[in-house]
Amino acid sequence: MRLREVTAVLAASSFLATGCAIQRSDSSAALDRILAADHRSPEHRARDVYRHPKDTLLFFGLQPEMTVVEVWPGAGWYTEVLAPLLRERGKLYAAHLDPASSEYAKNTVDAFRAKLAARPELYDKVVLTTLAAPPAKNELAPPGSADAVLTFRNLHNWMMFGWDRAAFEAMHAALKPGGVLGVVEHRGD
Repeated sequence: MRLREVTAVLAASSFLATGCAIQRSDSSAALDRILAADHRSPEHRARDVYRHPKDTLLFFGLQPEMTVVEVWPGAGWYTEVLAPLLRERGKLYAAHLDPASSEYAKNTVDAFRAKLAARPELYDKVVLTTLAAPPAKNELAPPGSADAVLTFRNLHNWMMFGWDRAAFEAMHAALKPGGVLGVVEHRGD
């Protein structure tokens, strides 16, 4: 290659790298604001040191304009971070337990819905869907629509009940080609 062509390629590469750094910086600053916000209880903020939400979400490449599915959000610990991040330019699907499957599931989903309803300025755009036990067919989000599907500390439950294949098939169906599947699990000692 000629020097001019090499210089052009290097210049273009530096612009692309700068764009990636700016996007990460925007997400980083937004996450800092959200993690410090008063909508998160002191108890939830105290867990940040163990759960590392900022590092985790940046590792998964989360951006405010993405479509994200959070699978089995439980009481909404990560929803408190994801929903405000995605509210204006992105979309959040919360694929919860099937409330008809048990009293526990019904109570968990009811409490989650109440949490969302109590703070519409944060959670009014969250779309609730369901990840039900097999043989149910699950649509966590429209097929091929999600930039990322995330699940936190749920895989061991699916494996224990033999639901892991169905869960991963549903997550795969929701993902865009090249989308990110983010799985956070307990670590074993």
